[in-house]
Amino acid sequence: MNIMPITELMISGLNLMLLGMGIVFTFLVTLVFSMLGMSRLAQAVEEQTADREKIMPPSPAMQPSVGTRGDLVAVISAAISRYRTTHS
Repeated sequence: MNIMPITELMISGLNLMLLGMGIVFTFLVTLVFSMLGMSRLAQAVEEQTADREKIMPPSPAMQPSVGTRGDLVAVISAAISRYRTTHS
């Protein structure tokens, strides 16, 4: 049976720790730069959309129709109310 001395085990553990920390650090740095790139891309798209909205006027809001009949609205409201009371 071949037993490794404690110093070789410590050096091997230290190498493994440094390798793992290096991989995690590299991943985090890559993540930060990719997030910065995506942020800049989103800002560019937002500015382009804002410029397009400045060119196109907003659509007019819906106006109530001129010929709305109040008596018809009252009859429909009464019918709905009656239906709700009888089908509860």
